[in-house]
Amino acid sequence: MGKDWLLSLFNDRKKLFDKDHDSMKSPNFENCQIGLDSKGLIVKVSEAFSSWVGKGVEELIGQHFRTFFLSLENSWGFLIPNQFHLEDFECFLPLSSDSQQSSMGIYFNCMRHDMSVVLSLSPALAPHDSLKKAFMGDLMNDPRALANTLIRLQKAESRLSDYVSNFPGIFFTQRTDMTFSYLSLGIKRLFPAEHTEFSRNGGLFLSKIFEKDREHFLNELNANGKNRETFSFSYRVKLPPTGQVVYLLDVRTPIITATQKLLGYDGVLIDITRQAIAEHRLSNSVWREGLATLTNGLVHDFSNLMAGIFSISELYHGMMEKDDPMANGMGQIKKSAMQAQKLVRRIIDLHREKPATRAIHDLRLLLKDQMDLVAIIIPRSAKLQTDFGSEPLPAFLEETGFRQVILNLAINARDAIERNGKIRICLRRVRKGQPIMNGTSGEVRTAPVNGAEISLTDNGKGIPDDVEEKLFDPFFTTKESSSGSGFGLYNTKLFIEDHNGEIGFSSEMGKGSTFYLFLPLAIDDEDDQSLRTKRMRRATRAFIKTRKP
Repeated sequence: MGKDWLLSLFNDRKKLFDKDHDSMKSPNFENCQIGLDSKGLIVKVSEAFSSWVGKGVEELIGQHFRTFFLSLENSWGFLIPNQFHLEDFECFLPLSSDSQQSSMGIYFNCMRHDMSVVLSLSPALAPHDSLKKAFMGDLMNDPRALANTLIRLQKAESRLSDYVSNFPGIFFTQRTDMTFSYLSLGIKRLFPAEHTEFSRNGGLFLSKIFEKDREHFLNELNANGKNRETFSFSYRVKLPPTGQVVYLLDVRTPIITATQKLLGYDGVLIDITRQAIAEHRLSNSVWREGLATLTNGLVHDFSNLMAGIFSISELYHGMMEKDDPMANGMGQIKKSAMQAQKLVRRIIDLHREKPATRAIHDLRLLLKDQMDLVAIIIPRSAKLQTDFGSEPLPAFLEETGFRQVILNLAINARDAIERNGKIRICLRRVRKGQPIMNGTSGEVRTAPVNGAEISLTDNGKGIPDDVEEKLFDPFFTTKESSSGSGFGLYNTKLFIEDHNGEIGFSSEMGKGSTFYLFLPLAIDDEDDQSLRTKRMRRATRAFIKTRKP
């Protein structure tokens, strides 16, 4: 008795379902078109539409389309306006009278052109929002609907894959033991050789975090891992094999069960190194401003003291006889006092808040003037050799920045040499088209314009091949974290490129390195030759005038 009742109930339900879904059969076409006139009457119709509605083409011609179409399904009257054919129109028409339960329907598109109207109908899945509430049983009865569903899923998966691949970050799911159950492909850019190990070794990721930031990383997890709110923090990561430092923004959401148990984290890692560079420059500018305020007062007091020493030493030195045994000593005090004042003012110039305006400077004189500071920063036992030539080499540049560039290169050379090492700084004129930067890798480089080449050579350790490509990157340094910021060569490159120059280097392990700077000259050879010609003519005219009676 119970089985018969259940079977009867099932058959009744099936009849109701079939009746409801037979009221509007699924389209048996991929696409069909209907042509209308300005009054909405059918003037042309495709065989596919005729076959679907079960009427011949001749029967359909001349009928009012909306009236006939609504006879197929009255509920469509709420979706298709009375005068829909007077303007472009599109909508989704569900096959079921209950639009909230239909997963399949017809995409209805009306296009006007002059006085004619073209309708295009094609089977389609319901829009995303209504598909969530739709009855899915009719999908399994229609192979085309199932194929349409799979195609939509494939497109969505492809779009999501493209988004994840091209997103400038790394999506991840991390367990509480610091291993990762998922990492997007972006991790390969940071750790090309070790990215697969992160799923098995939780300590590996911690080891890549900068030593001083590991405690900060763990503290943030402990402080925010007890609730479901998303939190973010930043830290530094060292990339193998060069040890380059990258700043990461970590945005993560704890995965917590109903019993308040932490399962792990979902999140994304974003490289914010460029932002960190900007913040570094801003903080550095603020620091310089404070330093300038402090040192301006100090240099004033120090200059007054040195001025007193210089004045007294000059007075006493002038009063002494040449053969006085203390004359040489007093003369040295006078000279040292003057040099001390100049040296302090040069140091202050390096910490100006705003760079000096550009002007024409003789590179030869600037380099000679900077050797006082270079001699101080290198070991006393090291040898400093210079060759600046004798001809003036005028260049249009910013003086303070240029002095910083020379100091940056000199400091790097100092750190590379032994205590008895050698540093050689040379300056030479280069004409347009002549080879420059001898020994650098790649194609032979030539001077794009008339300019000057500065070379700084040391006999230190040399530069390893695996770090050459990243040598000018920001935050990259081979020194200890307390010894270098990774900005020296980066700022040097920015300065040279900002002055339309070029930078390069050559190196050999165990024998040393040479850094080259090329800067355009303010006056090229043609201008220089023209200037010399004008001077010669003026001198000739002046000589002729003196010879006239």
